[in-house]
Amino acid sequence: MCYCIMKQSKAFTIVELLVVLSIVALIMGVGLATMSHSGRQFGFQAVRGELVSIIRYTRSNATTEKGVSVVVIDPLKKEIYSRARRTVGLWHFEDIDGSNNSIGAFNNNAQLQGDAAVAPYGRFGNGLMITSTGSADCGTIPILSRDAGISVECWISPTDNWPLSQRTIVDLTEGSIMLEANDSVKASYGSLAFNTAVSIIPYERWTHLMMVYEPDYTSYGDSGTLSLYINNALVGQSSGNPGVSIGKKNFSVSSSGASFKGMIDEVKVVLLVETEKLKLESDILVTGAFTTPFAIRFNKDGRLIQSVPITLFTSASTRDSFILEVTSDGAVKIR
Repeated sequence: MCYCIMKQSKAFTIVELLVVLSIVALIMGVGLATMSHSGRQFGFQAVRGELVSIIRYTRSNATTEKGVSVVVIDPLKKEIYSRARRTVGLWHFEDIDGSNNSIGAFNNNAQLQGDAAVAPYGRFGNGLMITSTGSADCGTIPILSRDAGISVECWISPTDNWPLSQRTIVDLTEGSIMLEANDSVKASYGSLAFNTAVSIIPYERWTHLMMVYEPDYTSYGDSGTLSLYINNALVGQSSGNPGVSIGKKNFSVSSSGASFKGMIDEVKVVLLVETEKLKLESDILVTGAFTTPFAIRFNKDGRLIQSVPITLFTSASTRDSFILEVTSDGAVKIR
């Protein structure tokens, strides 16, 4: 008797192949979705870390530069950036070379003109003395954008000269600080200008002046506020659109046409410019008390100038969220 043994086929049918491919596709789809979610979640956590870094950098800049620095959070443009202080001009008038230059910071020397001379009894060490008609040409200062802030500060000790007349303390082409004939102080920046009360500056005594222009970070216009501080006390303000143009501006201490008479020392020019910047992804939302841009402002001691509402950052794709809180002493809390 003959037995025929047939070999069983090991090939897959088309139906079996389709089933296997469907299972593989399902597994890959789940894996890719999980990886995508994990990637978005990691990106959201990176935003949190970058935000904390920007706030801490801005606060550190305020304490280092001894002035107001700002973090702007713009929910509409989905941008978060730092407006940090950058010193672009500093003149101590400590020395003078053979070319009648007083050495300035950042290779920006002051060319002394007229009877302007370095004297050994300034506010700190030496200072600039002008007895009749003199000035110091300090080169140029860049105005980088219309929404950039700027501050100009100095120490002055005017002498009593009769008759009184207008005297230029510092001149930035776009703005200036002047002593008026009635001994009031006039501050100007573009079209913004105001005068203080009369007889506000004592003679033969050192007084600190600081003129500050700060843009309005809560709007998209070119408006802002010009302020003048005398010995750290606010003495005048003017708000509106200064209408300044960008570019390099000539900067001088005193003026040949309306010379300051007396001593000037420690002249400093600081710009408030955009530095660190974070662009939020489209699925990251900013909620809270504001739906328009708002600013977290730190003073020279690193403390908040105004209260900041708790702001919630949420991710529509991962359903993750965190709450940002900046305390009155400038500390950052994320929860």
